[in-house]
Amino acid sequence: MQDFNEFPYVADRFKAVRRETVQVRVGEALIGGNAPILVQSMTTTKPKDVDETVRQTLALAAAGCGLVRITAPTFADAAGLEEVMKRVRAAGCTVPVSADIHFQPKAAFEALKWVEKVRINPGNFVDTGILTLENQTDKMFDEGREKVFEQFTPFVQEAKRLGRAVRIGVNHGSLSARMIYRYGDTVEGMVESAIEYLAVCEAEHFDQVVLSLKSSNPRVAIAAYRMLAARIKQEGFKPYPFHVGVTEAGAGADGRLKSAAGIGALLLDGLADTIRVSLTEDPVAEVPVAQDLIKACELKADAPKFEVPVFKKDPYHYARRESTVATLAGVEIGGANMVKVGVMGDAASVKGERRAPEFALASLNVGANIVTFKDAVDVAAFAANPTSVAANSIFCYTGKDMVYGVRAMASALDAAGRKDPILLYANIGSAEMDMLRVSADFGSLLTDGLGDAVVIDGYRSPAESVALAFDILQAAACRRSKTNFISCPGCGRTLYDIRTVLGKIKERFGHLQDISIAVMGCIVNGPGEMADADFGYVGGGPGRITLFEGKTAVKKNIPEENAIEELVNLLKEKGRWQEP
Repeated sequence: MQDFNEFPYVADRFKAVRRETVQVRVGEALIGGNAPILVQSMTTTKPKDVDETVRQTLALAAAGCGLVRITAPTFADAAGLEEVMKRVRAAGCTVPVSADIHFQPKAAFEALKWVEKVRINPGNFVDTGILTLENQTDKMFDEGREKVFEQFTPFVQEAKRLGRAVRIGVNHGSLSARMIYRYGDTVEGMVESAIEYLAVCEAEHFDQVVLSLKSSNPRVAIAAYRMLAARIKQEGFKPYPFHVGVTEAGAGADGRLKSAAGIGALLLDGLADTIRVSLTEDPVAEVPVAQDLIKACELKADAPKFEVPVFKKDPYHYARRESTVATLAGVEIGGANMVKVGVMGDAASVKGERRAPEFALASLNVGANIVTFKDAVDVAAFAANPTSVAANSIFCYTGKDMVYGVRAMASALDAAGRKDPILLYANIGSAEMDMLRVSADFGSLLTDGLGDAVVIDGYRSPAESVALAFDILQAAACRRSKTNFISCPGCGRTLYDIRTVLGKIKERFGHLQDISIAVMGCIVNGPGEMADADFGYVGGGPGRITLFEGKTAVKKNIPEENAIEELVNLLKEKGRWQEP
C-alpha cells in the first residue's frame, strides 16, 4: 500500500460523504450508486430443510430485511434452492436471495441458476486449504493466482450470462495459506484476496459485484474496508459497493455494541452500501438493530466543515496516538496508561460496581487544564493560534459530529507538535439508538488511536453510563474489563444449538475476568475468526465439539453433553479458572 494521502479512502476525513459506487442490481433491490443502504440477514437453515428455510426467509422479509442469505454447504443444498425459491415466490415474496458458498465451486455454479446473488469466499473458492503454510513458496503463490483466473473466470462469465450479482466475501478467519504466506495474517492479506478476484471481474467487464472484508475484531474490519477503498482507486478499478459487517459479534447488548463500533464507524466514513448485524439470536432480531444503526449514523449534508491541516494519522494500521501524561481529577491519563473511564458526578455513587469509574468530574469546567471545543470555529481558532492554550492541557470536543471534530482537533494538535491527551466525552439519551451512535463514534475514534480517557454522560444512570463506556472500550478491542464472548450467529453449517449453548457458557464463565471465549458453529471460519480468543468451543461434527486454546485444537471429538465441563477443566489445567 502506498502513501495513504496519495490514494485516500475518503476525500475528506473531517466531513464524510457517501462513497460513490457502481450500482448493483440484485433482483428488485439496488446496492450502491446512492441507493438507500440495504439491510440483510441470513437464515440458520440448509436449503434441504425447505419448509424452515422458506419460513425464515418470509419472516425476514416481513421484518424489513432487503436481502436474505442462505448457506449452501453442498451441491445438493445448492440444488435445493430451486424449490425454496419456488415457494418463496409463490408466497408473493419478492425479497432477493443470496447463496453463501464455501469450498464448493460446483455448488456456486448451481446456485447461480436459482438465486439473484451468490457469495463466494476467496479463501476457499480455489485454494482448498489442504496445503499448510509451511508448504507455500513464491512459485506456488504465483501459480495460485493463475488458478484463480482459470477457475473463477467461468463463474464470472456464467453470472454475467444469467444476470446475477456476485459478492466477493473475504473473511479474516479464512484467509488462504497462500495469502498468509505472502502478506501474513493482516488487513493487507484480506485486501489482496479481494483484489485478486476483483481483477477477474474487471477483465471480464463484469461490474455487478459487491465486496466484503469481515472480521470479528471491529478494528481489523474498519482498517480492511478503508484500505480496500484506497486499493481500488490505486488499481484504477471501478468503485464497487461494500457489504459491511462484523462477524461473530455475539448476543445482547455486547453484540449490538461490537456491531455498532465496527459497522457504525464505516457508516460514518461513508463506506457502507449494505450491512448485516450478526447476532447469536433469532435472525429477525438483527433487522431492527441494523435499521436503527443506519438511522443513528446517517450522514448529514449540512455537517460543518473543519478547516484544519491534513490528518496525518495512518488510518490502516492501528497505533494509539502518542500523548504526554496529564492529571485529570487526580488520575493520570495519556502516555502509556490504558484508556481510563470516568463519570460525571460523584464516583462514590457507583462504588461497589464490578467496573468502577477511575475518576469523577463535577463538570468539564473543573480543572484548569481541560480545554473544550464545541464546534468547527473553536477548532479553527486553536489551529490558527495553538500557543493560546497552555501546555499539558487535556483536550475535549463536545459538539456535534464528534468523529470529525475529534479528528480535526487531533490534526490541529499534531500540526502544532503538541501531544496533549484527549478526553472523549458524549452526552447522550437513554434510547438504544443513542447507545448505538456513541459506540459508533467512540469505535471510530478509538480505531483511529484517538482517546486517552472516556466519559459518557446522561445514559440512564451514572452506573449504566460507566458500564456502557467500559463495554464500548471492550467492543472496540481497546480494553478488556469482563469476560469477552465471541460467537457466530449460526447458519445451516452450525452443528449444534448455538443460542442455547452460548447462554449456558455465559452463565458458567461470565464471572471470569480478562479472558476471551469463542463459541463457534463450525470449522469454516471458526478457528480463524476466534484467533483473538484465549479459548474456543467449536462444532466439530454432529453432536461433537472441539476445544481450542488459541488457534490450537487441544481436545477433539468431545460429546456435546460433556463439552462445557471439559472447557472448565481446560481452563483449570491452564490456570485460568476461578470459582464464582
